[in-house]
Amino acid sequence: MVARYCLSLVFLSSLALGQKTTVALGGDVLLGRGVAKRAKKIGWGRLLTGVAPRLRKADLAIINLESPLAPCLPGGTVSRPRLCGDPRGVEALAAGGIDAVTLANNHALDAGPRGRARTVQLLARGRIASLGRGSALSGRPRAERLGDIFVVAASLTPAALPPGAKVETPTPASLAHAIRRHRNRPVLVLLHSGRELDHQASPHEGRYVRAAVGAGAAAVVMHGAHVVRRLYIEKGVPVHLGLGNLLFDQRDPRTWRGVLLTLELERGRPARVKEVVCVDSRDASISPCPENKR
Repeated sequence: MVARYCLSLVFLSSLALGQKTTVALGGDVLLGRGVAKRAKKIGWGRLLTGVAPRLRKADLAIINLESPLAPCLPGGTVSRPRLCGDPRGVEALAAGGIDAVTLANNHALDAGPRGRARTVQLLARGRIASLGRGSALSGRPRAERLGDIFVVAASLTPAALPPGAKVETPTPASLAHAIRRHRNRPVLVLLHSGRELDHQASPHEGRYVRAAVGAGAAAVVMHGAHVVRRLYIEKGVPVHLGLGNLLFDQRDPRTWRGVLLTLELERGRPARVKEVVCVDSRDASISPCPENKR
């Protein structure tokens, strides 16, 4: 297991070559609005109590942080909201066993570039790595070392408001290029993608999946639609089209379910799916999967 104290801003201390690495992946996390109100009642350190045992069991635990930890810029509306979180939310992530977050999403710049930088600083103090922070500014994906694996985090979802609206969307070719440069080690691809509440992936998203798999990705995992999508195997490579929410406050019941996906990555072969469990995104607790009910 990778020791938590080895975390730095981008890198984790390297594991031995060839060692298997288990990675627990959760979906979208909001640390503001209704989630912050809940934290005031029960304490920030208890927000992820329900999933913490599984997160800590894995060598690495990664989620998508949907809210910069800084005050939002003006201009958000009900239909086009800005999502920002409380800086104390770092306590929730650290207590829950989160090792890294991806910042490559359509709300990354809702607090502006300074808010994004402040978020990175706060996460570093909590010994949590920030993935995709460069891609959040430029749109250009790149592979980042995390222990014995590389992670390519990118957003395919255009931001609705400036300054994020000016960030370019990566192309399938640029995604493939970032993967090929480091395919000598397992490359995990994390994509923020999908129309909100749409359970089906678009042909556009499928082009990115095929580009990633063709370039040698060990696994491709998406988040961003706020609903759970399907898991399948593409040419031997696990592809999850949408993890849904891990911790959020959306009112639509379809958003109340997420999944926690655990993969095993090893050099020279596709990832292996170890476990898929359902999560109640209102309190980040493990919940029965509907398909398993009789």
